[in-house]
Amino acid sequence: MDEREELMKRIKILEDQLEYYRMRDEQMEQMLQEYNQFIKKQFEMYDDFVKDIGTSRIIDSLTRVYSSEHMSRLIAYYHQKAFEENRGYAIVMVKLRQQNDCFERNLVSVAKLLKNVVRVPMDSVGRFSNDSFVVLLTDVNKENAQKVVDRIKDSLKRTVETDTRVALRVYPNDGEDLEKLIGELLSEVA
Repeated sequence: MDEREELMKRIKILEDQLEYYRMRDEQMEQMLQEYNQFIKKQFEMYDDFVKDIGTSRIIDSLTRVYSSEHMSRLIAYYHQKAFEENRGYAIVMVKLRQQNDCFERNLVSVAKLLKNVVRVPMDSVGRFSNDSFVVLLTDVNKENAQKVVDRIKDSLKRTVETDTRVALRVYPNDGEDLEKLIGELLSEVA
């Protein structure tokens, strides 16, 4: 009888182990499915990005800088990255105040000027609205960002034939709420 009880105990242990491994197998299968869905979404996002390169969803056709939609995504992405990695960045807003006969030419001039003043590819220039641009300066502190703004202002005075306004906000010095930072920029250039 002892042998039989011993065998029954071993069978029970083996059945418990088998049940445990079945449960682990189901968990692994579920994790694989979740991972596959995640990877599929990543590939879809990448495909969408590649499909949009060179289109008006990425590049503004008039000024040849990033579109407003793309810059919004880029700034939101970099804001999250800066938060996670404890980095600083700055947003510069440049607004043309007068829409005259030379408005389109001034827009193109300002776009070229901004692309020449920033550190491409580290920094990004984009159209924010019909009459304004936004510049994302990555990995900068307030002092260096102010130097870039001063260069922008000096270049604008020398090359653009219209009144412009320039505003600067630095993360995290001027705040950590992205919507508030952009709202303050818009108020300042208005």
